[in-house]
Amino acid sequence: MSRWLSLLALATGLGVLVVTGIFGSLKLQSVEALNGAYGDQPMIAFELAESPADLARVIGLNPPNAKAIAVREALDHANYIDFIYMALYAAFIAFSCAHLSLARKRPWLLVAAVLGPIAACFDVAENLALLSLTRSDADVSPLLAALHVRTYGKWELLALTSAMFAAGFIGSRQRWITVVAFLVSLTAVASGILTYVNPAKYIALLSNTIGVVWLWQVVYSAVSAVRSRAS
Repeated sequence: MSRWLSLLALATGLGVLVVTGIFGSLKLQSVEALNGAYGDQPMIAFELAESPADLARVIGLNPPNAKAIAVREALDHANYIDFIYMALYAAFIAFSCAHLSLARKRPWLLVAAVLGPIAACFDVAENLALLSLTRSDADVSPLLAALHVRTYGKWELLALTSAMFAAGFIGSRQRWITVVAFLVSLTAVASGILTYVNPAKYIALLSNTIGVVWLWQVVYSAVSAVRSRAS
């Protein structure tokens, strides 16, 4: 069971990395310059828009001009790809956390294995709101209210699953691993809280922390798969 979980985690994790690379190649833009806010990531700024002014900064006002239409079409394209990403990272988190739970005898990590797919469900709901907001006849205020709940539901659950995975290594025989695991887990929790307080400033820290943990999960799954085959 452990070997199969590590292989499934590795396969889905590599899929996550491939789609992440695709996102990086899209070179999305906002109507107005973000000037460092939201990590200069238009999609993240779009997700975390809290007011019509925040939204207009990313996708422009209605009715949209030619530049705003181009921006919206690019964001829509990315959001359709994102549905594939959600399926991959939901499975990846579930498999990798279940594998670590079994390998290190951390039954509480099964909670994280469940929370990953729940985060993806929030992400699906978020994407539906984003795709509605790019329409020129969008009813902006209620959509933004729904977007707020769905987006923070996703990010906070991803922060929690990342913190839990890292915490699974606390108590390792090598003290340095315990220290690193504790610091990464603490950073994931803290950045999740700080992002809710000031998303424009701290979302980059949160997304980078999640990215580091996901790479950790891929590497751990790969090493475990190789070791299980050798034995």
